[in-house]
Amino acid sequence: MTRAVASLLAVLLVAGCGSSEEPGPQVDASRIVTLSGDLTELVYALGAGDNVVGVDVTTVEPEAALQLPIIGVGRFVTAEGVLSVDPTLVLGDTQSSPQTALDQIEGTGVAVELLEIPTSFEELYDKIEALGALLGRTSEAESLVDQLTADVASASEGIGDADLRVAFVYVRGPDVLLLFGQGMVSQPLIEAAGATDAGAASGVVGTVSVSAEGLIAAAPDVIIVPEEGLSILGGVEQFLEIPGVGQTPAGEAGAVLVYPEGDFLTLGPRVAESLRLLIDDLADLNQ
Repeated sequence: MTRAVASLLAVLLVAGCGSSEEPGPQVDASRIVTLSGDLTELVYALGAGDNVVGVDVTTVEPEAALQLPIIGVGRFVTAEGVLSVDPTLVLGDTQSSPQTALDQIEGTGVAVELLEIPTSFEELYDKIEALGALLGRTSEAESLVDQLTADVASASEGIGDADLRVAFVYVRGPDVLLLFGQGMVSQPLIEAAGATDAGAASGVVGTVSVSAEGLIAAAPDVIIVPEEGLSILGGVEQFLEIPGVGQTPAGEAGAVLVYPEGDFLTLGPRVAESLRLLIDDLADLNQ
């Protein structure tokens, strides 16, 4: 059974009392497979990149990771794909699936560790510390958390109330359009940029399918869409033709921001860069 990260941290806390020596890794982390792009970036940021032997297709950074074998898609993982690179540790999150494949991997003796998906900055910092404890890199994790905390604070420093309602719409072609709301990874970035999350403000919890009425009621001044999904639609002009989009303040003004999924749909070590970019783009639109 997959280990619970919370239990791991509790054990480390007890074991570490009275000792100044940094605990070693709790698993054999000599050959790591990551099942999401943010985990790949975090492992590298903690200084364990040389141990990564395989990644999933959502990995876009760092450059060294792009040279590694792609084991498939972390949300639809296969045991064969993962085991083909002979890992000792598979790192995923609570959306890694199917469970049958994860069980098959673990049944061969390979450790499988699933971490929570952060939906706030504090949850991101908790995730980094949990991963650092798992890999025996607690001091590196503490340093990374300190740096990210400072970078996020610096990015947000001095911003006024943008007085903008910003909606994140996940697009995967004309038949998959989701409005994000409360509890989604987009909310902390939008709010840290001084704007209002239009989906959350209109009562959306998690995601809902986009309807013309719902989007018009959310009344976003700005809509953010993922670059990959927009390309399937054909571009911003095609997106604005979707019923309801063109009737929002954002649609009428053509205020659509486009970011790669890896920059906006995950909270990872580049979160402060994503926040700075969003703040700058919103400031330009609000002039």
